[in-house]
Amino acid sequence: MKNSLAVLIVEDSESDTQLMVRLLKKAGYEIFYRRVETAAQMSAALAEQTWDIVVSDYNLPQFNGRAALELLQESQMNTPFILVSGAIGEESAAAIMKAGAHDYLMKENLLRLSPAIKRELAQAEIRQERKQAEQKLRESEERYRTLVEQAVEGIFIVNAEGRYLAVNSALCKIMGYACNEILQLKMCDITWNSHPKTLHKMELQSGKTLYGEHKLIRKDGSLIDVEISARQLPGGNVQGIMRDISERKQAEEKIRKLSSAVTHSPAAIIITATDGRIEYVNPKFTAITGYSMEEALGKTPRILKSGQTPPEVYTDLWQTILAGREWRGELLNRKKNGELYWDLSSISAITDADGNITHFVAVNEDITQRKENESKIARLNIGLEQLAITDYLTNLHNRRYFMQRGAEEFKRAKRNRQALTLLMLDIDEFKKVNDTYGHEAGDMALQQVAATLKFSLREVDILGRMGGEEFAVLFPSTALPEGLSLAERVRENIAHTPFEVQNNPPITITVSIGISAITEEMMNIDDMLRSADAALYHAKHSGRNRVMKCQ
Repeated sequence: MKNSLAVLIVEDSESDTQLMVRLLKKAGYEIFYRRVETAAQMSAALAEQTWDIVVSDYNLPQFNGRAALELLQESQMNTPFILVSGAIGEESAAAIMKAGAHDYLMKENLLRLSPAIKRELAQAEIRQERKQAEQKLRESEERYRTLVEQAVEGIFIVNAEGRYLAVNSALCKIMGYACNEILQLKMCDITWNSHPKTLHKMELQSGKTLYGEHKLIRKDGSLIDVEISARQLPGGNVQGIMRDISERKQAEEKIRKLSSAVTHSPAAIIITATDGRIEYVNPKFTAITGYSMEEALGKTPRILKSGQTPPEVYTDLWQTILAGREWRGELLNRKKNGELYWDLSSISAITDADGNITHFVAVNEDITQRKENESKIARLNIGLEQLAITDYLTNLHNRRYFMQRGAEEFKRAKRNRQALTLLMLDIDEFKKVNDTYGHEAGDMALQQVAATLKFSLREVDILGRMGGEEFAVLFPSTALPEGLSLAERVRENIAHTPFEVQNNPPITITVSIGISAITEEMMNIDDMLRSADAALYHAKHSGRNRVMKCQ
């Protein structure tokens, strides 16, 4: 089954758009896309529906990638944004990545588009899950802060018939009446459902102080939960203390909800004493680790240690939580059955009213799958990076990477006043090989020449295929005399190596080599290449199969 993908493409070129769509379809996506090229069109597209990914060109006639990113951010959508450009400088790319873009690709390397989208969709899902988890944590913290609040007490005196004889201002505030209004009432007038049984004469005459919870009707008709304690006074009147427990009742409901939330939490929760002994674990802990509550109680979290988490991590953990701060980190733990798994742990101290630590609570999320996904993505990125710098036929460095390394080596040599030699190598009369034996045989010959070159060079030397039958080699920290010697060794090794060309007898291949050395007058690696190329031209026109230095 194909993966459906809704793509918003900010692009003025229909041909570039179709190329991206074809690549994504080839990668197995079922594509729904829309191409926009102005801010107004993009705003309308964002308003009409939710998009899985936004792919934007950097420069458009009426728009640009930076403005498209800002428009997406203003919409407050958690949609990955990938920039695609034919030409963008490193500073511009870094700036837009810093501004919030998730990746950028060069149009010449659109084969990275599908893996990049797959990676960013996975990351977006991880970010959404993390956001939801953080929201749940914030909600739990809000419930904790409102658990217990102090109740206000009212004092009253009633006669044997239950009529109020005296009340204080706190009781008036609780019930919403003025004092003179309450004195016109009996307890049964404001008691919801029935008269308080705890105030019955026979029970009060025994001399006991009676307690009970009741619902009362406030002046505005609302119900209020109260706790009443009452005793009989000499003379037969009854004195009572009324406490508004509505907030306590609400808090109890919140505690019930919180307890249910902890019990059904998607994260494993562990509460320990200050010495580390486990006093509580929720069902998710059992589901993840395989340890039942009975097996975990009285133990310490060391039962989960795999021995593969560095000791300094635990040192930092204890220093942090004993200082009263929250510790967050990743631990490689072991389940009861011996299976390893990754925990994303948040551990903090629980303190009493005086600020003394009484317990520790750990909220742990099993991130094993996420770690595996991250590892797969990292391996994929390494493979893609390697592909981007490797010549597909010879498995040597390609021209782009060679020029990048060449620029670095040139600057280093200039800065440190060190020697640097560069040679350009071209296979002599290679067209005859292709014409005589075919292009497949020519490809085999190129591969064998590349292998011979690698064998002939030192580990420090930098070798690349510049295109066709042309190769280039950088000799770091190597002066021209030594470079000439190395170049001659390369030439001889190739000339004396028989090369296989499919089912034909081995053939002899020779190369012409031009060599140049860095000079004060040269400004960059291109100057060295031009000098070596001129020497190569001279070698070709001087009979081939020889090494010539720049004149």
